[in-house]
Amino acid sequence: TKVKNKAGKEDMVILFFAGHGATERDVMSPDGDGLEKYLLPYDADPKDLYASALPMREVSHIFQRIRSERLIFLVDACYSGAGGGRTIGMDGVRASISDAFIDRIAGGKGRVILTASGANEVSTEKDELRHGVFTYYLIEGLTGAADSDRDGVVTVDEAYDYVSRQVPAATAQEQHPVKKGTVEGRLILSITE
Repeated sequence: TKVKNKAGKEDMVILFFAGHGATERDVMSPDGDGLEKYLLPYDADPKDLYASALPMREVSHIFQRIRSERLIFLVDACYSGAGGGRTIGMDGVRASISDAFIDRIAGGKGRVILTASGANEVSTEKDELRHGVFTYYLIEGLTGAADSDRDGVVTVDEAYDYVSRQVPAATAQEQHPVKKGTVEGRLILSITE
């Protein structure tokens, strides 16, 4: 509500989430995969996701309410149900997740989503990095490593290009960041000078 009320049409909104995701069966899923995807806050109850977690359909609705013409959502979570990553395994849920849900969230001009992994991949965490692999390389990129043209700024495209090279290399090609959405012009995420 605060972002919706404060962000004007000319503003750029950047939202970042690093944490766990989960799925549960939902025949009403608009993505055609029979699953609702959730982002889990620290106090989410895996046995009652509907009441305690944030469904991606609500994230989509929140984004539609923000008037800004430029919205960037960076998310280091996954929904695959596999072990060792930023997801919560749900008993009996081993379905393929449709990429359509990322398209749905990014829907509309000026909306860009960078996700840590493809829909059916694990978003890996590594203790030695003290972050998820995506978050680690995103931070490294934003502090200057992604500034490929050395102009002192890191754009969304430069950040994505950087994590798209670094993350697969650090995960034995098992995790591939995804970028969805379109925006006119350069979207600057950080200034490095």
